[in-house]
Amino acid sequence: MTLAARLLALALVVACGPAGAVECVGFLRMHGMLRQAQAQCAFERFNPEIVDTARRCYEHLGAGTGAPAMRAGAAEFDRMADLRGVRAACALIERHFPMAVR
Repeated sequence: MTLAARLLALALVVACGPAGAVECVGFLRMHGMLRQAQAQCAFERFNPEIVDTARRCYEHLGAGTGAPAMRAGAAEFDRMADLRGVRAACALIERHFPMAVR
């Protein structure tokens, strides 16, 4: 599955699914990627519902699973920024996750 397809699938889960239906490892990967993007792209807002769901997922999974998932997501953003450039990566995140960051 391409990065764009994975981003779209995660965005649909966030936009359409209730918190109980969220697959926590994937959600925490997305959250880690978005947090890394927020830091590098200077996004001013981050959806508090996403933060709350990530917190609940992290508590549910524990640090042994949650932290590596978030680090993997952050690393995914870094790879995207290395390949495309930070500006292009930020634009892609903003385009695919308008409900999450601004």
